[in-house]
Amino acid sequence: DIQDRTALETMFKVHKPSLIIHLAAQAGVRYSLENPQAYVDSNITGFLNILEMARAYPVDHVVYASSSSVYGGNTKLPFAVDDRVDHPISLYAATKKSNELMAHTYAHLFHIPMTGLRFFTVYGPWGRPDMAYFKFATAIVNGDPIDVYNNGDMSRDFTYIDDIVNGIVGVADKPPTSVPSCAVYNIGHHSPEPLLKLIECLEHEFGKTAQKNFMPMQAGDVKSTYADIDALTKLTGFTPTTNLETGIHKFAKWYKEYYNL
Repeated sequence: DIQDRTALETMFKVHKPSLIIHLAAQAGVRYSLENPQAYVDSNITGFLNILEMARAYPVDHVVYASSSSVYGGNTKLPFAVDDRVDHPISLYAATKKSNELMAHTYAHLFHIPMTGLRFFTVYGPWGRPDMAYFKFATAIVNGDPIDVYNNGDMSRDFTYIDDIVNGIVGVADKPPTSVPSCAVYNIGHHSPEPLLKLIECLEHEFGKTAQKNFMPMQAGDVKSTYADIDALTKLTGFTPTTNLETGIHKFAKWYKEYYNL
């Protein structure tokens, strides 16, 4: 638990890491409406503990997870890293923007190289059960209705987990050399897909038609996301290779095996 500073300290004393890839967090937009304290505890206090460990036990590079949610209600597409991100529309987004500011401060004050990656709708095997694609799959399998927000008029830059991992690995050994030594990049597929297409892919894989319950837009949600990944591609050669159909096929294959369907 990254909130347990004593346990973190013990781990850093024993293992003396040279690189931190920090992906632990309380994630999800909708749950932040129900339990905001969990987001402050993990994403603010927990992240501060990670930064303090990097300060006390110097490392070569800290790579940490930010989120596309920091773009809030921005309507200019694709989202670029130099767009303004000071109007978050969920507490989750606010904590992730806070992480970027905290990282910048520690890079400035203590010269710790920091790289933030703004993830765009990561999906795939072993994913989070609270994510839409996972919830849709379970509902389709069980014959339950699914809630489709904004009457289905939504799109996401769905990014398959293997592409995300390749991007993280690619940036890990490339700490920023600017002053302060701090950088932020988008990491996404750079190809948004309609929400209804996602549902169609799941219907195809599970051989059932979803019962769709069309709903208005939910608080804290956004209509579209779309990552400008030029900066990350220039730095690392990052090029996503898994399209939505292939990614959902791999997810569905895992899902069927995991749940013995």
